[in-house]
Amino acid sequence: MFNTILVIIAASVLLFMFHPRLTKSRDWQATLTPLSSIIGSGFLIIAPLLTSVVGMYSPLAITGIVLLAYAIGGVIRFNIIHAEPLIHDREANPLIYKIDLLANTTLSFAYVTAIAFYLSLLSSFLLTYLGFGDSPALERTLTTTIIVFIAATGFVRGLGGLEKLEAYSMSVQLSIVAALLIGVFVYDYRFIQAEQALALDVPDRDTITKIFILFGVLLVVQGFETSRFLGEKYTAEIRVRTMRRAQLISGVLYVVSVIALLPVVRHLDLQNIQIPEIVTATGLVATALPLLLIVAAIMSQFSAAVADTVGAGCLASESSSGKLSTNRGYVIVSVFAIILVWAADLLEIISFASRAFAVYYLLQCIVATVASRHHYEGNTHLMHAVRFSTLTSILAVIVIFAIPAK
Repeated sequence: MFNTILVIIAASVLLFMFHPRLTKSRDWQATLTPLSSIIGSGFLIIAPLLTSVVGMYSPLAITGIVLLAYAIGGVIRFNIIHAEPLIHDREANPLIYKIDLLANTTLSFAYVTAIAFYLSLLSSFLLTYLGFGDSPALERTLTTTIIVFIAATGFVRGLGGLEKLEAYSMSVQLSIVAALLIGVFVYDYRFIQAEQALALDVPDRDTITKIFILFGVLLVVQGFETSRFLGEKYTAEIRVRTMRRAQLISGVLYVVSVIALLPVVRHLDLQNIQIPEIVTATGLVATALPLLLIVAAIMSQFSAAVADTVGAGCLASESSSGKLSTNRGYVIVSVFAIILVWAADLLEIISFASRAFAVYYLLQCIVATVASRHHYEGNTHLMHAVRFSTLTSILAVIVIFAIPAK
């Protein structure tokens, strides 16, 4: 009976997600790209990952990480309003243009690597459950096929076509997340009523290592910067508003899930966290959840890859001053992703990609500092300078010392 209820909940949320008022909303469409990237890349792994580092303090850790990510998102939002006009007039503002170009170049590498990595995980996960694991050639072939599909959609149907792919995958994922959280809340209630001990087998690490891993976890909740590159379709005001909304929605989901999943996470081997084991553990909540979460895991990697393809393609077009269309940008990005899939060890280079995201945010803080000089004076400029400098320092530490968690 409980399984049926959860399936009905997931189906009801999915129907709501496809309601015309939502699907036709420009604000919701602009929200989906950053939301897909933020949630898609880390939702399933975040609770056990943080628990393996700080145990019972994981709710406090995720709250701090979400707040820091929101502060960095504030820098990107500031730049959308104040720096973009200066960047577009590169002859009058060569310094800010060059810093932003360097940031975009760094981000391009991160996006291409992330796309290849997410879709390789998707292929590996799917093939494992279909009984075709341990076949690198088949995994790479399936990954390439998915990349080609995304690239073809972007080339033929443009940003609107990719947004529809995001809408479908995110709608499925969010509907399953809703059912998961409700199921876990019921499980938690029963756990509390039974007065069981919440014993967590947390790996023994020194404090410095824990801090460095927490630095890396920040990069699990990245993705909000994709709003910065949607200027072809959306105004600055819409992008700022919808990025903020995406960060708030994802932030609430991350914090709530980390708290709610603690009684489930205690059943995992926190020394060696694997997504299939996380999926299996949800069977303790309801037998229907593992199957639903298999679908959610596939959709999460797909939606994150599509969102990063959108960001990378639009970034390529912007960096070329419009000489390269976004449609062709999607294809070029996808070609590089395919090359990485076949030629590189993605597990090795993803750590560099994670740092590249942090470098991008650091450079955007510098861009914001320069841009603030053009718009503010006196105490207001000083206040912004202190804010941006503080975040720059934090990100510099992350770039140097973080142990990537993606």
